[in-house]
Amino acid sequence: MRFDRTIHIAGTGVFLPPAVPVQPAVDAGLVDEAHRDLGYDTVTVAEETAAADMAVEAARVAVRRSGIPPEEYDLLLHASLWYQGLDMWASASYVANQSLGARALAFDVQQRSNGGMGALHLAAGQLAAGAAETALVTTGDRFAAPAFNRWGSQFYTIFGDAGTALALSTRSGVARLLSCAAAADNTLEKWGRGSTPFGTSPGQEAPVQVLRRAAEHAATPEAEGSWERIEAQMLRVRDEALADAGVGAEDVARAVVPFIHRGGGQGENYDLLGFGEKKSLWEFGRTVGHLGAGDQPAGLNHLFERQLVAPGDLVLLIGVGVGFSFTAAVLEVTDLPRW
Repeated sequence: MRFDRTIHIAGTGVFLPPAVPVQPAVDAGLVDEAHRDLGYDTVTVAEETAAADMAVEAARVAVRRSGIPPEEYDLLLHASLWYQGLDMWASASYVANQSLGARALAFDVQQRSNGGMGALHLAAGQLAAGAAETALVTTGDRFAAPAFNRWGSQFYTIFGDAGTALALSTRSGVARLLSCAAAADNTLEKWGRGSTPFGTSPGQEAPVQVLRRAAEHAATPEAEGSWERIEAQMLRVRDEALADAGVGAEDVARAVVPFIHRGGGQGENYDLLGFGEKKSLWEFGRTVGHLGAGDQPAGLNHLFERQLVAPGDLVLLIGVGVGFSFTAAVLEVTDLPRW
């Protein structure tokens, strides 16, 4: 999808709790062998702050940086992977009220690790269609024990806690959204389900057995060829977003891909996408962990705060979520703010 209407990233914001070294968790026996050498040095851990509150803190930063009064925002889309702090609760309305006030239309977006990018895709579509002039995309995830094992609940991943936010506007900003592409392969959803029967209430497994479900599915004939199909969809959205932006992969200055790492010299997702570690943000990702739905907004914020991009640079954002869904977006940096 190429945007005929100009859509700007007007502000970014991130709330990161303190980073905790991984090695002490290894020494304490919390990290199994498969997750010990993935390359993570530290991960961010929120001891007390709820996921939704981290999203609020990030949202307030992004709104302040945007220069747009909170009451002028039309839409808020809040994405998350995990528990927000309460069952049976509208977390998006809470984040909106605490950061923007009563007026903004607020919705929760749920598509696992692709939630933040999916929310960006949906929000951009609303702005492109003229249904809104401003939007705020937020994410918030906290992977607290005992319900979740941050050290070994997914392949090639150790999870970190964070809140993130992107402010979108048709007025002005620090980057222009050139294109966005999304795709899905819903036949892959069983990787998150396995053969586990549906329950009647949350919290029946502690910690939640994500890897066990994946192992159950991996043992079935239906799983054959899954990774090739996942890779094909990642390349599809990459190519579509780049083509719609009228650029090539060689034109991309930085690529923000999920903070997931195989380590040990194995091929990584940035290798598959054709960028290599130097263009990726793994140097940042290895210090925070996989931030649930928020890797890409956090990575973009890092690029701006550390002044790792300059006006004219192109940034590619790629999201992948179990289910499976895939999103890519191409941004052109137009200004380097002093945040």
